[in-house]
Amino acid sequence: MRYKAYAATMQSVWFSDDEGQRWNRLQTPTGGFYNEARVWSVHTHPDRPGELLAGSDQGLYRFRETTGRFDYVPSPMDNLHILKIAQDPRDPDFIVCGTRPGEVFISEDGGEYWTRSNLDASTECWFINTSRVTSIHFDPHEEDAIWITVEIDGVFRSGDRGKSWNLVTRGLHDNDTHDLVFRKEGNRRTILCSTEDGVHRSRDNGENWEQLKIPEARWDYFRSLKQPAENSETVIASVGDRPSGEAGDLLISRDFGESWRACEMSQPANSTIWTIGTNAADTDLLFAATIFGQIFKSVDGGESWQKMPRELGEIRMIAWAPV
Repeated sequence: MRYKAYAATMQSVWFSDDEGQRWNRLQTPTGGFYNEARVWSVHTHPDRPGELLAGSDQGLYRFRETTGRFDYVPSPMDNLHILKIAQDPRDPDFIVCGTRPGEVFISEDGGEYWTRSNLDASTECWFINTSRVTSIHFDPHEEDAIWITVEIDGVFRSGDRGKSWNLVTRGLHDNDTHDLVFRKEGNRRTILCSTEDGVHRSRDNGENWEQLKIPEARWDYFRSLKQPAENSETVIASVGDRPSGEAGDLLISRDFGESWRACEMSQPANSTIWTIGTNAADTDLLFAATIFGQIFKSVDGGESWQKMPRELGEIRMIAWAPV
């Protein structure tokens, strides 16, 4: 399988065609994108191989392998930071973007027309001053449901594809929320949420949350939660000593959060591990990146991780996809 890895950095998007060993970015004169643009998010869709959406502080862009360049996608988000992008798994033309300040914008026609969703999240918050969307999830079990996490304003749930939202935070120790994963077994459904104060669990569709005890974690600041496969019991979690930090770990659970153990890493992380990239095309292959530029790769489903030679400054998101 031929695949390409992508890293959203504070100096544009970097590409790897050789399994993460080497990384390059497009040239500004021909690549369609300023090489020192701050890029916060990258996103691919299985029905659009060779296509990448990138969210920056200069707007939304679409890269295609067929053209080898980024093309600007006009939207009302040009003056915002586009922190997260998601496409409906069943319809790649349905795109949801989350920004800083904490807003949600939706396109149902592949980016031709956009509407601002009525999220009603706090525009100001403690510590980081301005709220921001940290994850977007199309519910894998409820067709019209969409979930988002907002830093620092909690978890929001929509049952009508983003037309309206409900804030669901009862029981969270901290509204600084970062990521979600979902698991359904029979009639029982469980959701995990990462926060700056550990991982929380809900068994009633987000109405109530309880904090998990994870003694294997050296710190409380959890960032990314990822399942290598949809509805898998396996969850990979990233954790660090503080938001940027000087150290980080990866933890793995094979029973959806009931127990955890530290992953084997070839080299210590230089800061909080900010992002984990998975793809259903190969559930054994994962990438992870620290906020200060280290890239790690796993080829055994997250059990062990090898640091890649190249470092890329500040990384905000990492992903990979077949091309």
